[in-house]
Amino acid sequence: MIELQPFTEIDCDRLIRWVPDRRFLLQWAGPEYKWPLDTKQLLKTYAKTKIHPSSHYMFIAYDTGIEQSIGHIELMNVNIEKKSAHIGRVLIDPAIRGRGYGSQLMNKICEYAFINLKLSTLTLSVFDFNQSAIACYQKIGFKIIETKIAFREFENEKWNLLIMKLEKQACKFNSPSI
Repeated sequence: MIELQPFTEIDCDRLIRWVPDRRFLLQWAGPEYKWPLDTKQLLKTYAKTKIHPSSHYMFIAYDTGIEQSIGHIELMNVNIEKKSAHIGRVLIDPAIRGRGYGSQLMNKICEYAFINLKLSTLTLSVFDFNQSAIACYQKIGFKIIETKIAFREFENEKWNLLIMKLEKQACKFNSPSI
């Protein structure tokens, strides 16, 4: 079973190791981070989580069964008045992908947003070539609401961006508290 734990400075090195190259960094984090990813860049984002009230949350996913951090996720643009937020920078340790951790992590972040923060709408962005992530998000109930054609370019590639949305009442994740 996984739980969300607040990201701390000691988590930076592990997260940096999970980002293998410039292409992956751009896909995962967008243009805010520059290759090579380093602690200074992560701590700049981490500082946003210390502002109260916070509109940005960073978490590690911790598997209590194997007692190890297995992932990372962020809630961005949290707007308590509008009851909305954007999920971003979802990442599972590359060494253990394909074991269902992505779904568990998404379940946990939805539960945190809908129960703890009392939000009603979540969005996320994903490139259309990331089919495993899209399937994971759809399984929970996210729907594609917009496609941005050639949204980002990397070398000779043009990447289409999907915007997905989940309303609390439409979510399909497994949580006894929802």
